[in-house]
Amino acid sequence: MMCHSVSILADVNDVMKQFRIDRLLSYTANRYEVTPTESVSAVMINRKGERLLDEFRWGLMPFWAKDAVCGERDSIFTNTAFERIIKKQRCILPCSGFYIRVTEGKETQWVKFKMRSGTFGIAGLYDVWRAPSGEEELRTCMMLMTEANPLVSPYHGSMPAILDQEQADKWLDPDMKDSRLLRSFLRPVDDLLMVANVLSSPAEKLETGSDISVLA
Repeated sequence: MMCHSVSILADVNDVMKQFRIDRLLSYTANRYEVTPTESVSAVMINRKGERLLDEFRWGLMPFWAKDAVCGERDSIFTNTAFERIIKKQRCILPCSGFYIRVTEGKETQWVKFKMRSGTFGIAGLYDVWRAPSGEEELRTCMMLMTEANPLVSPYHGSMPAILDQEQADKWLDPDMKDSRLLRSFLRPVDDLLMVANVLSSPAEKLETGSDISVLA
């Protein structure tokens, strides 16, 4: 897996201000680790043009494909099955950091990557899964990946596609249909804007109150 888990520690008021949310439906803060298939908060725009912050299951469940947690930029934009979702069902996942698990022999460490500026948004796609009975509805999402920058590449070849504010606005804009332009947003963020911390577990920062090792 390209991104083992994420964290979201930002206060809801800060998230609403940063992503200019019009209506809050669901948000869970102070989560040091969110893993695939668990609930994450994501920003989307509804048919009325409102920006909503709502709860999604991390793991896209489109009716035509297997459960997908992360999608590589090149494969997503060349797969015609994703064409409808890319054009109409884009979202952003607010995060405080993301984790990559590194295992050497019997020892496992976690590297947490953060933006120096604080909370950031990862480009995502969402879909609505409905049970055959039609009585159950589940919103699901996936985060999009791009090639790793120099800070992340020693640990993995890819990283989440982090959007700046201008890119985020265009990513959420329902009138934006240019696939080539959308794809261009999914590029590695400047590694100088990030820091990396080595932890023995995702919860270690909570327990110790400090980072073990700053790599940048």
